[in-house]
Amino acid sequence: MKHDLKSLSPAYFGIVMATGIISLTAHMLGFDLIAISLFTVNIGFYGVLWAATFARFLRYRREFLLDVIDHLRGPGFFTLPAGSSVLGRQFIMLTDFTLAGRILWVVAILLWLTLTYTIFTAFTVKEEKPSLDKGITGGWLLAVVAT
Repeated sequence: MKHDLKSLSPAYFGIVMATGIISLTAHMLGFDLIAISLFTVNIGFYGVLWAATFARFLRYRREFLLDVIDHLRGPGFFTLPAGSSVLGRQFIMLTDFTLAGRILWVVAILLWLTLTYTIFTAFTVKEEKPSLDKGITGGWLLAVVAT
């Protein structure tokens, strides 16, 4: 378990993004039981992932911060604002608890601002950079998705 927490991928919030997107699509197609079921599961995913992320930050801060500035793992952090935004949209579309959706929207904006400027500044000022073929992957598109 310790090893799993130490190497926890920041991109795991992609499950919140994907589950939320399927849930919202199910809702728009009239499959409300599926939409609400996935929404409920998604709240659990979101909570567990935040707990694991905070635990990793507290217990393995060095590894966590090295991931932020890593060309391969760093872009995975953009799943945090994207997942927060999608879950917020679920709250707004599927419940009467729209305040939660607005709070998650603010969380998504703050995460996006923090991550965008931290990650791209770190990538820019790093002395040792990988070559383009080793440093840029499809994961970088998460910055666009999060936006």
